Amino acid sequence: MKVRELITDPKRLRSTLKSVLTSKWMWRTLIPLLRPRGVSVLMYHRILGTNRELDGCTVATFEQQMRWVREHCDPIAPDALVDHVARPNRGRPAVLVTFDDGLRDYHDLAYPVLKRLGIPALMFLPTALIDNGSPLWTNQVQWAAQSTTRSSIRLPWADEAVVALPDAGARAALGQTARDQLKRMPDSSRRAAIEKLVAELGEPPPRPREMMTWDEVRAIMDLTWIGGHSHTHPILSQLSRDDLELEIGTCRDRIVAETGRTPTLFAYPNGGPADYNAETQRVLKQHGFKLAFCTTEGMAGPETDWMAIRRIAAPLDPSPAAFAWRLAGMHLR
Repeated sequence: MKVRELITDPKRLRSTLKSVLTSKWMWRTLIPLLRPRGVSVLMYHRILGTNRELDGCTVATFEQQMRWVREHCDPIAPDALVDHVARPNRGRPAVLVTFDDGLRDYHDLAYPVLKRLGIPALMFLPTALIDNGSPLWTNQVQWAAQSTTRSSIRLPWADEAVVALPDAGARAALGQTARDQLKRMPDSSRRAAIEKLVAELGEPPPRPREMMTWDEVRAIMDLTWIGGHSHTHPILSQLSRDDLELEIGTCRDRIVAETGRTPTLFAYPNGGPADYNAETQRVLKQHGFKLAFCTTEGMAGPETDWMAIRRIAAPLDPSPAAFAWRLAGMHLR
């Protein structure tokens, strides 16, 4: 490729730079000098097999990423996180793999990959959904929007504003917009708004159970640490103190009852800065949770707030260079 072509095509230039800087030789020599100090805590949600109805990381891409971690990094268990932050190894950086939501594809697709490669992971469970098999409300809304056959609907929270749905792109966009709007509502208002929205869209076609069962949770525990993710997956900062106690305490108790292990690790639902607060953290500590993870991008480094540990969202891009770039925290600079 000619230099002039690279200079005049910024996207191609960035891609080439990533490929060069994250090559095996560069990873061992230059990247350790550039990488932010700390542990990369990778965050995953959904792993895709043949079903591509909702977004996620394909199992082929996930396996490729985990092979990179096994070959070039030090995959660690959650109980080693604090020690590795204090004593980082720049040659083989520590990586902690985490999953939110307790989706069944972890058991069916991700766990077998991790098992073959001997990589531990941390799974955060919304316990009510493991109990009853109900989908996450965010997935329920997205699926209802994407599968509707209606050409337009009235939004229940926007003075009955009409939204046209001429094609699949518009339906997918409605799902994302609705999720963003609903996350800003108090919990009781959100539940009522979801019911109205789903009724307006028309009941979606049934989908197979997407959450793990407790039997499946127990089957992965030889290599998977179990953490809390609330009971019903609300935005915790929007709850009253009593409801907050119920969400966190019930989550903890259900995990103890079903696994025989007391969880000390937690991930905030949604996980942005507005989704938890000092009160949330106080209640977590009172129920025995010692570390809590958010979704803000960043490394777990020397200045880490252990009740708001930053993570790196694993890229959906199948390019090994794109993964290595994010894993090294280069996008944070």
